[in-house]
Amino acid sequence: MSEEASEPKPVEKKKGKGKLVGILVALALILGAGAAGAVLAPKYLGGGDKAAHKPAEGEEEAAAEGSEEKGDAEAHGDEEKPAEEGESKPKKEQGDVHEIQGLEAIVVDTRSADGNLRHIKVGLSIELVEGTKEAEFKAYVPRAREAAIGYFRTRDFEQLSDPKNFTQVVKDLNKEIILAVGKKRAKRIVITDFVAQ
Repeated sequence: MSEEASEPKPVEKKKGKGKLVGILVALALILGAGAAGAVLAPKYLGGGDKAAHKPAEGEEEAAAEGSEEKGDAEAHGDEEKPAEEGESKPKKEQGDVHEIQGLEAIVVDTRSADGNLRHIKVGLSIELVEGTKEAEFKAYVPRAREAAIGYFRTRDFEQLSDPKNFTQVVKDLNKEIILAVGKKRAKRIVITDFVAQ
């Protein structure tokens, strides 16, 4: 018996259970991360469910009519009432863009306050009213360019190049060009390039 007591008995090892538990834990983590990514990625990467943000049919039509009325008000130079203190000013809805007409860059010489000639280069795009096709509008492009050139030629360089005046320049330019081509053809004028030298 002394031999049995002196020799230790071999301990039986659990085969595969430790590895199996590790594999199951790793698999659960991978599946959980994949599910979280599928759920959260659209929210954080800008995708998202478009249907959830889409207004009902009646609301959509009302919003479209409201944006057209705003476009007409801007074209006529009507100003919106300023927001009261403490209220946040609502973001303007511009509506859908159906067709656009890009104009070639316009370069105009203007006088600065010191009497020197300065150059203004402007790129313009015209958002067309729904139903107006780009091919139909091409005949009115010279009128739009003439209105823009006339507007820039009658302003001094400081007025046009001052960043504080940019909003007013855009508003006035919209009014001039839409008046020249007609409200039923042009919805809005967008300045796509502006260089003052």
